[in-house]
Amino acid sequence: MFTERNGIQGKFHCITIEDLVPQDHFLRDLDAAVDFSFIYDEVREYYCANNGRPGIDPVVMVKYLLLGYIYNIPSERQIEEHCQERNPFRWFLGIDLDERVPDHSTISQLRRRKFNGTDLFRNLFERVLALCIEKGLADGKLIVTDSTHVKAKAFSETEKKGLVL
Repeated sequence: MFTERNGIQGKFHCITIEDLVPQDHFLRDLDAAVDFSFIYDEVREYYCANNGRPGIDPVVMVKYLLLGYIYNIPSERQIEEHCQERNPFRWFLGIDLDERVPDHSTISQLRRRKFNGTDLFRNLFERVLALCIEKGLADGKLIVTDSTHVKAKAFSETEKKGLVL
């Protein structure tokens, strides 16, 4: 029998984000292995305790940028898109299904302005990496680098004469 779906998805489901993330997902292992609470002590001096707008949780900010690094996502804008679309990312950040993901421009401004001129992110990353190695999530034996190919404006003498080999 021919069936055509009308595309309406108006059902209500009783489900939590916990149910939507596989038990064997890497981010579950990372979250269980690394206690990110040390970040609060590391960044406390950069925040005012009693005035100003409520800020993004510093642990969420570091985890947000860590997701970009782990999953090779090159920009804050793309990290935001992935966080909106991927339940494991939301779960790792502690952001429920009905909550907004931190805006890419806010993360970018925090990274560039609030912590400018410090080694804060490098220090935090090195500490998280050390914890991952200690817990067996990384071993430090494989080093991967990224490179950008840039077209040079230099020509050899052979190319200048039109004798490209």
